[in-house]
Amino acid sequence: MLVELIVKQFPEIGIEGYEEMKLPFGTLYSNPIEKRVEILVKKRADGKVSIYTDKSEVIKKILEVSEVVDVNPL
Repeated sequence: MLVELIVKQFPEIGIEGYEEMKLPFGTLYSNPIEKRVEILVKKRADGKVSIYTDKSEVIKKILEVSEVVDVNPL
C-alpha cells in the first residue's frame, strides 16, 4: 500500500542502495537495479514534509529519524 507520511522537517534518511535526485521542491530516491522511483520526499506549502512510499524499511527509517505527525493511505 502506498502511504504518505507527514513529518515536521525534511528528514536525513540516507538509505543505502538508492540513487538520490534533488529537485527544487523535494527529493526522489530510485532503485538503480529496478530503475523505479520508490520514495518521494516533498516540501509542503504549510512548512511540513510529505514522504510517499510503499517500502516498509523506508517507513521504519523515517520513524527512527523524524517525528511523524500524520499518515494517509493512497
